[in-house]
Amino acid sequence: MQTVMTGRGCIIGQSGSGKSFLAGVIAEGLCRAKMPFCVIDTDGEYSSLRSSFNVIVVGGDRQDVGFDVDYSRLFASSIENNVPVILDVSDLIDKDEVVQKALDSLYELESGMRKPYLVLVEEADKFAPQVVGKKENLIEEISVRGRKRGIGLLVATQRPANISKNVLSQCAYGFIGKLTIENDLNAIKILFENRERLVGITRLGVGEFLPFGIGRDDKFKVKARTVRYIGMTPKVEEHTEIDEAVGDIIRELKGKTQVSRARKQVVTQGAKTIESLKATFSQGDAEDYARKIAKRKFILVGNATETIDAVELRYLPVGLCELRIPTSAKHEFLEYTALLSDKYEFMRLDNGVRLPNRGEATGTPRDYKRYLETDPVELESVSAGKDQLSDAKLSEKKAAKSVSRVFPSAVMSSFRVVYLPVYRITLRRGNKVRVFTLDGLYGEELFLG
Repeated sequence: MQTVMTGRGCIIGQSGSGKSFLAGVIAEGLCRAKMPFCVIDTDGEYSSLRSSFNVIVVGGDRQDVGFDVDYSRLFASSIENNVPVILDVSDLIDKDEVVQKALDSLYELESGMRKPYLVLVEEADKFAPQVVGKKENLIEEISVRGRKRGIGLLVATQRPANISKNVLSQCAYGFIGKLTIENDLNAIKILFENRERLVGITRLGVGEFLPFGIGRDDKFKVKARTVRYIGMTPKVEEHTEIDEAVGDIIRELKGKTQVSRARKQVVTQGAKTIESLKATFSQGDAEDYARKIAKRKFILVGNATETIDAVELRYLPVGLCELRIPTSAKHEFLEYTALLSDKYEFMRLDNGVRLPNRGEATGTPRDYKRYLETDPVELESVSAGKDQLSDAKLSEKKAAKSVSRVFPSAVMSSFRVVYLPVYRITLRRGNKVRVFTLDGLYGEELFLG
C-alpha cells in the first residue's frame, strides 16, 4: 500500500487492453482500504464508485460540486477524512487548465500537510506530453518532487511514446498490457532491466498485464470489479444516496464556510480502532468465492440462478489466550497461543483458524494440539464501524474456565479480546436468501449457528 500511495507507477496498454479496467480495480481497492486519492477522470467512468463507496465527484453529469470549488478546502477534507475525489473532466474542452489548477492546490497543500495521497491520472499523455522545449508541468513536478510531500502518482496511458519521459522514467512499478505499435514498444524499454521480458507483450490478451517492480514477473489477469464499469456499457444506474457526513462536506464545499477541523470525527462517527487478526483473505477473494458458489445449482431450489446480494466485512470478537502447559520435566512448561470464540469454544490453529464444524467436539486434552500455536498471532490496528462489530462480550473469567475444562493442566498466563475479520456473503433467489460466513485469514467457512 505504501508503494501505491506514495510511489510512482504506470498502467500502459493500447485501447481495449483493459487498462482503465485495471485502474478501476486499483481505485476500488483503495476505497475499501479507506485511502485518500484523486482520480483525473477523462471519460466519466469513476463516478460509479459512489454506488459502493463514499466519494466526492467534481464536475460531470453526477457532480457533487462544480469546478469552481475551493480546491485547497476540497483536498484538505479528502486527506483528513479519507474520502476520494473524482475530478471528472470528461465534458471539458480545456481539461488541462482545470487539472493544473487542482493539482497546484494539492501540491501547495501537501507542502505543509505531508500526508500520503495518490493522484491517478487517466490519459496521462494528454496532461504531460513528450514535447521538446515545453515548460515542465505540474504532473512532471509531482513525479520528480512530490514524494517528499507524500504525493504518489499513478499514470495510465495508451501511448507511452507520447508521455513525458520525465514522468515515465520515474515509474518504479507498473503494469504493461498489450501493445503493438513499435514506438510504444520502444518507449517502455526504459522500464525493464531485462529486455527479454518484453517478448510476448504484443500477444497479451484482454485484461492480461505484465508487472514490474512489485516482486513478481509472471503475467496476470485482472480480477472482476464489484462496481459497474461504465466504460463497458453506456447504461449507468442512478447513484445511491451518499453518506450523510460526506454530504455535509459537499454542502460546506458548495458554500464558502470554513471546513471544520472536527470533520474527521464526524465522518468516522461510530467507528473505533480495534486490534484485528491480520487478514490474508481479501474482499476480492470473498467476492470471487461468492460468484463461485452462486453458480451452483441445487435440486431443492431448482435451476434459477442466485445473485450476490452483499459481501460485507465484519469483525467477530475472539479471546487471545497465552497458555502454559506443563511438560514431563518438573517446573518446565510449553507456551502456546490459543483463540476462543465468543461461545468460549477453541478455534483451530493447525491449518487455518475456524470454529468447530457442526457436530464436531470442542476438543479434549487428548487432541489439544490442533487448537494451539507456538508462533505469535499477527495483529494489526484497523478502523471498524459499529455495524461491522459484533456486540458479543468475552470475559477473562469464563475464558479461564473454558481453558481449564479443555486443558486441565494448563495455566492461562494472559488474555485479551481481539477481532477476527470475516466476510458475510448473502446470496438471493427471489425472496429466499442463503448466508455464508468466511474467515478473513484462510477463507474457510465458519459455522456460527
